[in-house]
Amino acid sequence: MKKLKAITYFLLGSALLLIAVMTPAYLRSVDSGVLRIAGGKTELISEGFSLLRLEKPGPAHILFQSARFNALDGVKELEEALEKYRSKDPKGFQQGNSDALIKRFLDSNPSNSRFVLGWMVASNFRKSVLNHLEQSNRPGVQTILKNRNLQSLNVFYPVASAGGQPFDSALLLIGLLYQEDHLSSEFGQQVELLAAQVNLGKDTRHLEAMCLDILSLSKRMNWGQLTTFMQKIESVETLRTLTHHAMRSEEMLPRVFSSLRFAESGGLLADYLRRFPETAPRDIQLGIVNGQEALRHLLQRQEPVFVSSTREWLRSHGLFNTPSAQLCKLTLRMPMFALLIKYLLYLFGSFFILRFLHQLKPEPEDASGQMQVDGIGFLRQQILALIFLVFVIVLGEPFLAQDSKKVENTPSWRFPVMQSAVTDDVESIMETKITQITILALVLFFLVQVCIYALCLVKLKEIKKQDAHSGLKLRLLDNEENLFDSGLYLGLGGTVLSLVMLALGIVKPGLMAAYSSTLFGIIFVSALKIFHVRPYRRKLIVENETERA
Repeated sequence: MKKLKAITYFLLGSALLLIAVMTPAYLRSVDSGVLRIAGGKTELISEGFSLLRLEKPGPAHILFQSARFNALDGVKELEEALEKYRSKDPKGFQQGNSDALIKRFLDSNPSNSRFVLGWMVASNFRKSVLNHLEQSNRPGVQTILKNRNLQSLNVFYPVASAGGQPFDSALLLIGLLYQEDHLSSEFGQQVELLAAQVNLGKDTRHLEAMCLDILSLSKRMNWGQLTTFMQKIESVETLRTLTHHAMRSEEMLPRVFSSLRFAESGGLLADYLRRFPETAPRDIQLGIVNGQEALRHLLQRQEPVFVSSTREWLRSHGLFNTPSAQLCKLTLRMPMFALLIKYLLYLFGSFFILRFLHQLKPEPEDASGQMQVDGIGFLRQQILALIFLVFVIVLGEPFLAQDSKKVENTPSWRFPVMQSAVTDDVESIMETKITQITILALVLFFLVQVCIYALCLVKLKEIKKQDAHSGLKLRLLDNEENLFDSGLYLGLGGTVLSLVMLALGIVKPGLMAAYSSTLFGIIFVSALKIFHVRPYRRKLIVENETERA
């Protein structure tokens, strides 16, 4: 009977733990399997063909580059369609779309360049753009044109000077995008406000930073690509972030462009890139590969992607493929509910495994077996299962200790200011900001001490309920002295471990977290001995002396 119960506990516990491992729900990350379920099918190729049918070969070509970098099916067919369009309409392919105004400019000022900046460097092309903008009735366009009279600039040379070509090109390009409604309403209002403030004598740094971003994009985009890119930009900060990441490498421009094409807004994409600058390029690539809805789900969650090798290995086996897909669907629809189910499975699974181990424990044949108290072992197993759950949450949750801070992309140019290396070093040393990993370490040390405190109370309760005289209980209480001091030992060990990890640079929990481990140990051990052990020991001493008398 005991063996059957042990087998039942083991099978039940193992099954619950296996389901918990297969549940792709996390506190601060999105599982790659959930993205696959959310995305459905890859849409890069179909979107590229749709753009070609709309006579937009420029955006279609960037989507083709993204699909080629990701080695997607159908790349060859899209490439052939692009080549056919190029041979049929080479000027339209150079321009990137069928905009009649730009076609007229290029016909009047032929250029061999494939990109907008190559057209703008020609003085005749800029003159054509300027004549067109001067006829505009829009106040915003005229406000932008007045910026051409600025003389006090930080980066660019004034338009009237010998080196004023870049600033003139940027302003005319911004004015043309504004005039032809290729800017979103929010971004257009910001551009007009920024241009007006500069004309009133305000600082020109933000305007110049925006001009640098526009020039960077126009250096690698034709007109069709640039206008498609700018239509989803809502703010100057969004433009700066997306431009910064798009210009990082040859692969990043198609990746950022494709993500912006599928995203609900450029602001969500920019926030994600600022929040996770190291992992975001890989994560948005996974979103693109899995489809539009996968990318939108990722940007809505604003969490990094976690690829579990264990779960991928389980998915590769046919037996676990269907349950894994169902768990992914559950996590996609109700992420918090799936997370709760996962933690409950870990809790009950570990509890049944502990019950299994308890069944394997041989029955004591000496007098200590007669002193066992019913229910104490059950209570102890519950506390150990809670301790296991705490460590699963802390050690099994990816990116839990990672600080989710936005990294602002400042302009690549700097202003000459007086700085002190000594002051910078002192400020870095005296940094008092509490990081995410410091908070996590504090919570972990506190919860561990609470669990040890509970275990000690259970042991104290066990001694109280034993059928023995007061003298024997006093000796049993003395025997558990090391257990009652275990919180202090573990606290000291946590401090030493934290300082070692801090010195080696493995994890940086901070000095506050390191010393708090010992502090929590002192507090909980003191509370245990003062409010629980000491009164009970005094009671036993009195009873023992009374019995002797």
